[in-house]
Formats: sequence, C-alpha cells, structure tokens
Amino acid sequence: MYFDNFPIIRYLNGFDPETRITLVTDILRRVRATNISTEQSSFFIDYDTQDGDTPESISHRLYDSTDFFWVVLLLNEALNPYYDMALDTISLENFIKKKYFGTYFYLVGYGNTAAPSGITFSADETLFRTSTTGITDDFGTIQHEFTTRARVVEHDPTLCRIRVDGGEHYNFSAGDVIGTLRGGSLHRATIKKVEDGIFGLNGFEKADGSHINPLASSSSDETPLGITGSTGDYTTTPPVFWQTRLGVYLGVSGSASTTHAVNNYEYESNENETKRSIKLVHPDQLQNVVSAFEELIVG
Repeated sequence: MYFDNFPIIRYLNGFDPETRITLVTDILRRVRATNISTEQSSFFIDYDTQDGDTPESISHRLYDSTDFFWVVLLLNEALNPYYDMALDTISLENFIKKKYFGTYFYLVGYGNTAAPSGITFSADETLFRTSTTGITDDFGTIQHEFTTRARVVEHDPTLCRIRVDGGEHYNFSAGDVIGTLRGGSLHRATIKKVEDGIFGLNGFEKADGSHINPLASSSSDETPLGITGSTGDYTTTPPVFWQTRLGVYLGVSGSASTTHAVNNYEYESNENETKRSIKLVHPDQLQNVVSAFEELIVG
C-alpha cells in the first residue's frame, strides 16, 4: 500500500539492449511529517513500544490492519524499521554482539608504561606477542612468538586502544608486549588492560548524560591532557596521562576506577530506550494523514 501512490517514471535501462525504456516506481520520493502544534495534541497518541512490537503489529493493533505500518514509521521519521525503533531484548543483544565483536587492547608505551603507546595500527594489520628484550638470533632475526597473533579491526587513539579479533586474540593478557613488523623493524607496545568488546568502554558521562573528555584531568576542573588549566591543581603543571579520566580508569598509576565509565552494552541499551516512546496518529485522524500523503507524494 505504501508504494501504491508513488508516481511512475521512465527509466533508461542501459543493461537491456532490447528494452531501453522501462517504467518504474519512483521509490526515491520522500515525505516528512509536518510539525503539529500543541493545540492539536489530540492528533497524536503517545505509545511506549514493548518487546515484540513491530510497525506492522502496532498498525494492526491501532488501525485493525497492517497496511498502515508506514504511517507509524513516517510520523517517527524511522527510515529503517529494524534499527530506527526500539529493539526487543534478543535483537538488541544480537545487534551489540555484531557491532562490538572482538577484544580491546588498551596500550601504553613499551618503554614508558605510564604514557600512551604512540604506535598507530591499521585495520587488518597483524600483531603478535613479542619478547621484551629484543634479542636477535644468529641470523639477526628478533625473537618473538609468531604463534600468538591477532588481527587489528580498528585503532581508537582517543581511548588509546585497538580492537582485535582472529588468530589467538583470546590468549593475550594485560602486561603482554605486542609488536608488529614494518619494513623489517619491530614496533612494540605494552597491553595495560584487556576488555571484551561487548562490555568494553564506550566513554565517560556525568549523571546528567553529558560527555566527559577521556583525556582530560579526572579532577573537577577537567583540564585536557598536556594543557595548563586556569584553575584547580593544574594552573602551573598540566595533567599527564595517568591523571586523566582514562588513565585512572586503566589504573596506570594507582588503583583503577570506573567512575563515570559507560560500557558499550550500557550505552546501546540506553540509546535503545530513547527510541521506546513514539507518537502514533489517532485512528480518527488516520484517513486525513493518508489523503495528505497521497497528495504530497504525487506532487
């Protein structure tokens, strides 16, 4: 029913030598719901979606037909019926597992474990556990464990970490020295913390939901890393890595703290809840919406 009123256009089919012109539905037409004033609030119904709800089931429950699923999506500007509306528990967990697969390695320097690594990794690059001494054999080859490898999925310099999968990535631990060979040279860093991707750090937030810079001082003035603040403890000496929110989270110097930390599972669950409340067209106004849509889409 949704595409029934879309105009038909002439399409030049360059792949069919016999039929050059094809009549097709112009599915690229777009219509947005206009704003309704608060005086017209009777136009809407507020609804909190529940597990198992779909645009079709909501349409059937409210309008006695699944044909008006598009009204549910249109009013809430949900272009993707699967991810622009709240997911049920099982779908949400599957979404999180797919999005945050693999393992996080938080990296500090090989020679200075109180500072970020400084090594930039590329997607699909192979890394491996390496020796801490850099001893070479009789052939001049640096000794390292080729058998313990992982594939880099992404590098996130803001959180001083890489995400890895493949190989033996489950066998790496905090304290391991990892390395990668580039042009015959070995580049190394030390793993400070290992996290499962699903429950890995997403960021830091205050109670009001505002974002906290992970590379700013963990004290109340939140002076960014390496910058001298105008107040607080850093008026003359800028904070260093172990004093930042991320440094404290990793326990670079002293006890680790998860204060203000939000993991990926929590973040996605919270985001999903923001999609829970939707607006629906009152059944008495449904035909008005359908008629207005038909007029707009035909143009």
